Amino acid sequence: MPLLRKRDAVLRRLRELGSVLVAISGGVDSAVMAALAHEALGNQAIAVTFESPLTPPGELEDARASARVIGIRHRVESTDELALAAVAANPQDRCYYCKQFRFTEAQKLAEKLGLAAVIDGTTKSDMGQHRPGLRALQNLGVVSPLLEAGITKADTRQLARHFGLPVAEKPSNSCLATRIPYGEPLTIERLRRIAKAEQAIQELTKVQTLRVRDHGQIARIEVAANDLRQLTDLAVAERVVQRLRKLGYRYVTLDLAGYRFGSFD
Repeated sequence: MPLLRKRDAVLRRLRELGSVLVAISGGVDSAVMAALAHEALGNQAIAVTFESPLTPPGELEDARASARVIGIRHRVESTDELALAAVAANPQDRCYYCKQFRFTEAQKLAEKLGLAAVIDGTTKSDMGQHRPGLRALQNLGVVSPLLEAGITKADTRQLARHFGLPVAEKPSNSCLATRIPYGEPLTIERLRRIAKAEQAIQELTKVQTLRVRDHGQIARIEVAANDLRQLTDLAVAERVVQRLRKLGYRYVTLDLAGYRFGSFD
């Protein structure tokens, strides 16, 4: 189906809903969802971003920037998923409990604001991956208009360029918990260290896609294959090692296989 027909299908679905609370994370998919919701419903669409210890640095700022460009009302709500034992213990289905908690809060907010539905930016490209959080959204009745219309990640990038969104070319990101092996407890100290490590590398390089996988004393750096050369430059590598050792890592390694989605899955 051509993208224009998919877009029209999304707009029709949104108008059927009448009013929505759209969750935006700072990424391209949810920003496009917010832009289409605003186009279809105007002031009857409100965006919300949940700020938590699991949020990577810069995501909130990117969500705010997209909301400003779109012109949609935007709320920021604080959540602490680490207060849930099922999240803090970091089991393989951690994402289910995290999404269940976060979107239950979203539904409470939607009810408070008098909005008919909570929607998110799940796309067709998200299917077939290890995403237990999607099951939580389905169980809660969260609506995914992009998925319903068959819109893919490539489609959202094209739509993001059309809307002039600042995140149109932004690489996909994920919550900080994905940097820690399953079964190892999530702590605020460990999550903050990961965030600081990724910030340090981004300050020293021009890498786009980046994950610092935390193995206790070892930081395993994953970047896109075409960015590996940046980290193998001896001068850059030395500065990266110095910065990460100051954060408490004893060993700093570069994963030569490059970035892989869900490498702990």
